[in-house]
Amino acid sequence: MLVTDPEAVYVDLTVGGGGHSVLILRRLGARGRLIGCDRDGDALFQARTALPHAVSLFQCRFSEAEPPLRPLVADGAAGVLMDLGVSSHQLDTPERGFSHRYAGPLDLRMDQSRGETAAQLLARLSADELIRLIWDYGEDPQARRIARAVVAARLRETIETTEALAHVISHSVAATRTKSLARVFQALRIAVNDELSELSRGLETAWHLLRPDGRLVVITYHSLEDRITKTFMKALAAPVRDARDPFAEDQPPCGRLLLRKPLTPDDDEVARNPRARSAKLRAIEKMK
Repeated sequence: MLVTDPEAVYVDLTVGGGGHSVLILRRLGARGRLIGCDRDGDALFQARTALPHAVSLFQCRFSEAEPPLRPLVADGAAGVLMDLGVSSHQLDTPERGFSHRYAGPLDLRMDQSRGETAAQLLARLSADELIRLIWDYGEDPQARRIARAVVAARLRETIETTEALAHVISHSVAATRTKSLARVFQALRIAVNDELSELSRGLETAWHLLRPDGRLVVITYHSLEDRITKTFMKALAAPVRDARDPFAEDQPPCGRLLLRKPLTPDDDEVARNPRARSAKLRAIEKMK
């Protein structure tokens, strides 16, 4: 889906530990180039050990990516990849606080050099704000009960660790414990990192960086980010109408969808890599 011209420039906007970047590099020719970005400094450190020195790497959010990248893709990139969500490295590092399965500080920041932690966010939000956060970003029907339990618990002691939060959730909604733990941690992560707003900006940035005939490939892992990606791509693939002139002819669409439905992992892939089970891949090509 991504590499159509081995001698062109490609951008991995979520380089992580470099896994996808390594696969892209294997498809490139002698003049092909790769640029990698990530907001996580730890991820970039891992990527630098996995990737050749010729790969340019930048630490930045999606919303900050275009200024440093534009000089390197002056003629446009042939492909941009966005692999969204949290990485396995982040999940498996207890000190980052991304998983309720490991004891650690309740941090959840993808960039630990700035912004408030999940513990600080939990400490300052009102009950109504917590309900809204858990419902909007975690889509948990037990949002009200969980939020009230968190507010009651923090009156006794500040919730500063993954263990403490998991204990509160587990005791407040025992029947849905497993699903609610995942949903609340997802909601906090999205809020702490402003992920949905960053995704919208990232999609725009990626589209601006593409050359005509360039491709944008996005992998999502939950319904919120997939809905944003799907809506963005469908709008680009629709005829362009002039709202000021109802009699004007529709202009050709800006993009062409490469898949009628998102590509999902088969049973064998899920068996090899259970974390891929909710992944959806969508792709669009920029029209000339």
